[in-house]
Formats: sequence, C-alpha cells, structure tokens
Amino acid sequence: MKSVSIKSIVFVIIVAIATVLLAVKMYPEEKAIVVKPLKKSYKAGVVFTFDDNYIEDWYVADLLLHPYGWKATFFVTWYGSLTPEQKTKLHYLKDNGHDIAAHGYNHLNALKYYKQFGMKKYIKDDILTLKSAMAKDGFDVHSFAYPDGARDSTLDNELLNYFSIIRGTTYEEIPPQSQYCYYEGKRVVYGLGIDDDYKQFNIPYYKSLMDYAKKHNKIVIFYGHKTVPDADEKLETPLSALEELCKYAKNKGLKFYTIDDLAKL
Repeated sequence: MKSVSIKSIVFVIIVAIATVLLAVKMYPEEKAIVVKPLKKSYKAGVVFTFDDNYIEDWYVADLLLHPYGWKATFFVTWYGSLTPEQKTKLHYLKDNGHDIAAHGYNHLNALKYYKQFGMKKYIKDDILTLKSAMAKDGFDVHSFAYPDGARDSTLDNELLNYFSIIRGTTYEEIPPQSQYCYYEGKRVVYGLGIDDDYKQFNIPYYKSLMDYAKKHNKIVIFYGHKTVPDADEKLETPLSALEELCKYAKNKGLKFYTIDDLAKL
C-alpha cells in the first residue's frame, strides 16, 4: 500500500507539471508591469525666509514687494514679548499669503541647550511653549528654523516630530552647483544668508544661484533677518537688494515658495 501511495503521488505531480507547461504554451505569461512611483514635479523657484521678531520691518518690506507677487516665510521668536499690534501685523502677513513659522520661544541655541539640560527640557522650554502660545493667537506653525543655525541629526530627528520641515543654514560664496541652499525633496533644508554683513553678500552671486535653479529646475532658499532701507548693522537685509532679487526672480519666471510649500511638494 505504501509503494502504491508513493506512485500515486508521483503521478499526480507529473500531471500537475504537464498541465502547467501546457497552460504556459497556450497562454504565454505576459511581462509583469512595474509601476514606478511618480516623481512629483515642481516649478523652479525661490524661497525667501526671515528670522527673529522684526515684524514692523517685514510689514514695510511686504508693502514694497507685494507688486512682485513675492511670498516669504517669517520665523518668529521671543513671541512672549510681542505687542498686540505686532501680532496684528503677523496676521496681515499671513493673510497676504506668507508663512508664519517657529524660531524658538526664547531663541535658544538648540545644540548647546539640549546637550546641557537634555532634549526633553529643550522641547518643553523652546518648542512646545512657542507652539502653544502661537496657536492661541491663531498661528498653527508647521516649520522651524534653528537659531544661529545650531543643529545636529539628533535634533533634526526629534524636531521632525513637531514640524513638517526644518531649515538650517549654509554659508560661503561657492560655485552654484556645489551649494547646499536648494530644496532636494527632504524635510531638512538649508538657506543661504542675504544679510549684508555676511561674507557671501553679493547680488550677482545670488542671481547666479537663481539662474542655476532655473536651468536645473531647482528651488533656491535664502534667509535674512531685519529688512531695512539702509543696512548699517549686523543681521540686516537691504530692501534695495531684496527688491532687486524679487524683480530678477519674477523676470526669470521663478515661482515664489514658502517653506510650508516645500513640505507639500
């Protein structure tokens, strides 16, 4: 009985194989269709960002640059010291299509603070406090910029639990193809400073970065601080330079993005 059973099993296997071979011959297998994920395309553009609490100056800048259709992201800090009038102007900027974003409640150097007091305390003191205070005034912030550009990967990973996208900083006047101030589809981006006290302050150089962005379908990211008619102190972006860059971007057909826009690409 045992040998008969084995023969029967073998016979069944042979019949099954023959059936499969016959089916393959009659109905050849079609090539599998590999569905590749679609790469989201976006228009070449520029992002202007500004840090700290120079709200009156940003308001004036918007009045000047609004005709160019510009958009900017304003990373706000020292929120507890803002006046009702400043908050009203922030809402005005928000209603005009700009982003209001986070720059820490007390502008803490994130790297030094979390290493000295721990990550939990840093998040509580400078992040959660800010998000809560701004939310009460109708600002639901989704992006963050590091004060002083002080960051590491540990901070990035932690803060991405609270924000959709984070901006760091990069420096120096190097060839456009070697710069880090382009959006690369990641949640951590880097901006290049356009305040006139930076070594790389050079309008033709900034234009060359925009040219590179246009040619290679990239988005270039800049950051400044106080927007003023006459820059004679540190951390000031001349309005004339900013207007020239906005005009150049518009003439080149570059799209104005905010940091939150990048998170949605």
